[in-house]
Amino acid sequence: MGTARVGVRWTYLGVGLALGVLLLALAVAGVDASALIRSLTGANPWWVAVGLLTVAGTVAAKTLRWRVLFYPSHEGLRLSTLVSALLIGQTVNLLLPARLGELARAYLVAQKEKRPSLSVLGTIVVEKTFDGLALLLLLGMLLLLMPVPPWLRLSGVVAALMTGALLAMVLLLTGARRWVIRASERLGQIVPVLGSLRLGERVSSLGDGLRSLRAWGVQARLLIWTAAIWVLAGLTNYFVLLALHIEVPLMLASVLVLTMVHLGLVVPTSPARIGVFHYLCLLALSLLGVEESVALAFGLVLHGVVVLPVMVVGLVCLWKENLSLYRLAADVDGGRWKSR
Repeated sequence: MGTARVGVRWTYLGVGLALGVLLLALAVAGVDASALIRSLTGANPWWVAVGLLTVAGTVAAKTLRWRVLFYPSHEGLRLSTLVSALLIGQTVNLLLPARLGELARAYLVAQKEKRPSLSVLGTIVVEKTFDGLALLLLLGMLLLLMPVPPWLRLSGVVAALMTGALLAMVLLLTGARRWVIRASERLGQIVPVLGSLRLGERVSSLGDGLRSLRAWGVQARLLIWTAAIWVLAGLTNYFVLLALHIEVPLMLASVLVLTMVHLGLVVPTSPARIGVFHYLCLLALSLLGVEESVALAFGLVLHGVVVLPVMVVGLVCLWKENLSLYRLAADVDGGRWKSR
């Protein structure tokens, strides 16, 4: 079983690398190298610095929203633990295949804060549900404002199905939790394999991570923090557009890049999103008539602002926690994240 998981991981990585190389080749194929260099060297460093500040603000907003999801036991949580786990999880997603970052986050918080892993994972399910709804809202706005390519519509359908599944899970575990637990227990009695996994207990523990949604005022705070996260992410794009002096409707371009990059990265992708990220930025700005060299320069700068700092700080957090990226991934992939 372990060998099979390793094989799947390497296959996923191979597909991602091949896709990244292919898209990077496509991105640079029609680019004027001298125009690309002029765009990069002409970038305003002050706007780039402001973009870095909004990335830091996005991380802070994500951390504070995550803390709210632990209500009513959120007061005892150390923000340093949440920040470190969040950045390490994002780094795992960036550098390793199979998107184990969310499980790594649950594992790290469970280990350091002595909380059940499945309960922590439940908070991440809520977080992803809110983000999925926000992404679909942005896509809906784009559909009203401009024509979008068919692949983006298809990605939106996939995202809607995934978000719908998460939303259904959240609603069931908050509104009909006892029924879901009893049904899980009965299923465990009918299917011995599920019974050995203590399915009812696991569903109950997962539901504990959704307790915050039943508290008055928590939903409003989650909506506010989710809005802040996506506004800050859009502002990062906005400031990088300003830095490169790209003359397009800035708000529309910011939302378009934000939506296309997030929807486009659901496919297997290369380490650090190299190639895929840049090509998606080029595609987005090309829809608004931006010349390819300038659009690629934007992708390079935005990647340096959004991806690289998070990855570097995440690796530093791993070092401070005395962890190895691959050892953490092996622990998570081997099921140790749900041992508590």
